[in-house]
Amino acid sequence: MAPHFLGTHRRARPLSPLHPRRTGWSTNRRAVPVVDDERALRAHVLRRLSFGARPWQVEELDGMSPTDLIEQLLAAEPFWPEDPALGSDDDYSRLPAWWLDVMSDERAGVHDRMIWFWHGHLTSGLDKAPPLLMYRQHQLLRTHAMGNFRSLLQELTVDAAMLYWLDGAGSYAGAPNENYARELMELFALGHGAGYTEDDIRAAARALAGWWVDGDNDDEVRFDPDSGPPDSVSFLGRSVASAAEVVDAVCDHPACAPFVAGKVHEHLVGVWPEPDRLDELARVFADSGLEIRPLVETIVRHPSFLEQRLNRPRSAVEWFIAVRRLFDLSIDWWPLDQLGQVPFSPPNVAGWPGTTRWLSVGAEMTKAQVAYDNAWETATLDEADPVGDLLGRAALHEVGQSTLDVLWHAVEAVESRRDRSTLLHGLLVMSPEFSLA
Repeated sequence: MAPHFLGTHRRARPLSPLHPRRTGWSTNRRAVPVVDDERALRAHVLRRLSFGARPWQVEELDGMSPTDLIEQLLAAEPFWPEDPALGSDDDYSRLPAWWLDVMSDERAGVHDRMIWFWHGHLTSGLDKAPPLLMYRQHQLLRTHAMGNFRSLLQELTVDAAMLYWLDGAGSYAGAPNENYARELMELFALGHGAGYTEDDIRAAARALAGWWVDGDNDDEVRFDPDSGPPDSVSFLGRSVASAAEVVDAVCDHPACAPFVAGKVHEHLVGVWPEPDRLDELARVFADSGLEIRPLVETIVRHPSFLEQRLNRPRSAVEWFIAVRRLFDLSIDWWPLDQLGQVPFSPPNVAGWPGTTRWLSVGAEMTKAQVAYDNAWETATLDEADPVGDLLGRAALHEVGQSTLDVLWHAVEAVESRRDRSTLLHGLLVMSPEFSLA
């Protein structure tokens, strides 16, 4: 069962003007903003360990410390959504829409956050694999998201979508395709410059050959001994003769634990760990046998997890889910195509770069269009304190004076309560604070 705070949704309630401290802001726009640290920290935890707070969730958790909230989220049972309705010409649009709905669900927590991470790290996409196979891969990630990295990589290596994505399907040992062998080491498990050679890539490709996808039998993955390696090859200093042995050699390599640990830390904390911290995380990961849960727990229980907040942009998907929650609308996902982050469609094998591209001029123009198209149907705000009401709904508890001034100027400039709500919602989702994770 999910913990109580992730339970049944109820519609956002208006802020009482008699209790301005409920949002942490004064109702006087000239006043210096007062940050409620406990609420700001809880909002941060929910942004990083789920996909953000629903309206008023942070206030509903008053009395729960940020560290207790972390433990509650870590202890929550995995969320297993219903299967998407696939089997029509709309599957290519239906599958991304399904996943966005899943990530927007209140039950989506740490487990779903890690599924999203692995999808961006161990990439495959709809441009080379059909929706049904991408969904099967999604289920693979869902099964292993907080489990064992070696088991995840073993299954993913011979997954149908991955075999299509990196051209492993039909590769034969006489002239093997090297794409998966290269990306397995360079992007998935070891990193650039981790000590492997071009000879290692060629040897791995030979040992990985022989797998294919049987399109006549429900896309079942099969191994053809006649196309596979006829004998063992030397790879990373050991003898290997199969895909499983290649993956084991990669997972046993000394670069694997620190590389993967650093990537998970970067996703959850927003920055690459310092050398001493990386060494500590790599030891935890390696000593556990590459179990993912102990690594995640070690990362988020460290003081740096709460200290490093608002230190990276929200990705397009994170921003989009936050807008849908604030507007309380099921907004169509097509703007994510313009923003460059559609689930199941990474731009390349390196996934989506976590950079300031999410704050580019082009991205801001698309965000503005999303705000303009959808803010008209948002709920009206408390007339006595519309700004405080809006910030509570958006779970923003660290907002600068310039943003507050803009919002209050809009309040004073518009007489209609309906138009004021539309304008405030549109302005807030374009603010610097709303764009940070």
